[in-house]
Amino acid sequence: MANKGGGLFRYADGVDKVLLFLGTLGSIGDGMMSPVNMYILSGALNDYGSSHQSFSNQIVDKYALRLLYSAIGVGISAFIEGVCWTRSAERQASRMRIEYLKSVLRQQVGFFEDLTDSSSTFQVISTVTSDAHSIQDTIADKIPNCLAHLTSFILSLVVAFKLSWRLTLAALPFALMFITPGLGFGKALMSIGAEMKAAYGNAGGIAEQAISSIRTVYSYVAEGETLENFSNALQKSMELGMKQGFTKGLLIGSMGIIYAAWAFQAWVGGVLVTEKGENGGDVFVAGICIILGGLSVMSALPNLSFISEARHSASKIFEMIDRNPNIHSENGKEKLLSHVRGEVEFKEVDFSYPSRPETLVLHGFNLKVQAGKMVGLVGGSGSGKSTAISLLERFYDPVNGDILLDGHNIKKLQLKWLRSQIGLVNQEPVLFATSIKENILFGKEDASMELVIKAAKAASAHDFIVKLPNGYETQ
Repeated sequence: MANKGGGLFRYADGVDKVLLFLGTLGSIGDGMMSPVNMYILSGALNDYGSSHQSFSNQIVDKYALRLLYSAIGVGISAFIEGVCWTRSAERQASRMRIEYLKSVLRQQVGFFEDLTDSSSTFQVISTVTSDAHSIQDTIADKIPNCLAHLTSFILSLVVAFKLSWRLTLAALPFALMFITPGLGFGKALMSIGAEMKAAYGNAGGIAEQAISSIRTVYSYVAEGETLENFSNALQKSMELGMKQGFTKGLLIGSMGIIYAAWAFQAWVGGVLVTEKGENGGDVFVAGICIILGGLSVMSALPNLSFISEARHSASKIFEMIDRNPNIHSENGKEKLLSHVRGEVEFKEVDFSYPSRPETLVLHGFNLKVQAGKMVGLVGGSGSGKSTAISLLERFYDPVNGDILLDGHNIKKLQLKWLRSQIGLVNQEPVLFATSIKENILFGKEDASMELVIKAAKAASAHDFIVKLPNGYETQ
């Protein structure tokens, strides 16, 4: 479905390519609106100002019909543009979100314990929501807008050259002057926007960590410190926001160059009409087209910054999607055991956590548990009791040594199958936002209600569950 690379359109399939093609045609048609209407207007002005013929109703009807046809064409083009780009953006973004989350769920546990910018809980949630939405919005709105504005710029200059090439050559530098502030300020705004996003990300990370560890915050009476850290993180974003507002003000103020361009065009146009014999309607409309072309470029440039930002977001998403975990859940080479007796053996196991590679939690660890036997691991905090279970579940792989199940190295067994053979209840179990029954069924989704009740009784939970108003359906 998708090839590595591919930019924003990496997840575009055949249907999407057709939609993008039609949407591009629609954007071009949408961008033709102003230049085409101006060209029609030039003819109307010339006929109205001509002394050789009267401005009859037939002439009015002729230009009115042309404008009507133009409106119908632009309306159809804009409709196709909106429908095709939006539909394709939704399809591609949905695939991107699914592939991203699929890749995240494929990673080993140690990846999340590193708490890097790409693997923190907040970053994963932020990427699925804001980054993917940014890409979707860029495909659905920013790219078609940019295409429409660039079409308007090119066609405006074509119309201007056709109507009055002298005026166009004279005033073209003013049109190009619209590009300079747009490029400069656009680049500055893009840089500030990226810094603001990072600043908000840091602040969001502080809030997410505080809420997810609320008991720790309360136990250390750290509410004030948390608020202070959050406020300090927001302070930078506030300063960047003020800087962004100042830059936007300069950008908007620079648009005053339009009036200088109008003044210059009025002087040159007057000379061309009085001394060169050009039609007043052609000169007037050519001047409007030059201004429209400059404004179109200025309007297109901010979209380019959004597109660049979306490409950056996409590169982060694709980096995660393409990441190969150290512990593969499926690679097609593992095997399944037809019958499991349950004999477990640790042979000369050395292990250290990825976040503390210099500290060995287990060193030369040996343990053999016969099938059907109950074994308790006893030791102080950090002695490796929970670590042994994590290694058996293959949340991590040992640095040295082997772990065997019924004499088979667990690295050669299918990971999902291996974990499905193990029932694990942590010291502090996590409940999902669904019913008690559904939480129990996470371990075996096809289990009957009798097995659910049996599991609850084994955990000494059945008696208090049935006393709840909705029993096992309690949320």
